[in-house]
Amino acid sequence: MMTHKGLYHLVQLAKSGDKEAMGIIIKRFEPSIKKACRNVSINEQHDLQQYLNEKIIRAVLHYDMSSIPDFNQFVESVSNDSYNSC
Repeated sequence: MMTHKGLYHLVQLAKSGDKEAMGIIIKRFEPSIKKACRNVSINEQHDLQQYLNEKIIRAVLHYDMSSIPDFNQFVESVSNDSYNSC
């Protein structure tokens, strides 16, 4: 499991355009995404997974690196808000 410091570094890299770092971040949150997808019909799971991946990418790109909340909390709140709005 990646540490918060590792995730922070990955976010820095992803924000600077590192696609590999972005892929690692998405992979890191894959278990949470799959868990959320289990709550919708099988026909909607792929769409929800793609939607949440896009939300994570946007969250990374817009994340204020100087903010106090940790990035895991930020992504979870974005995912929860997105899921509730579906």
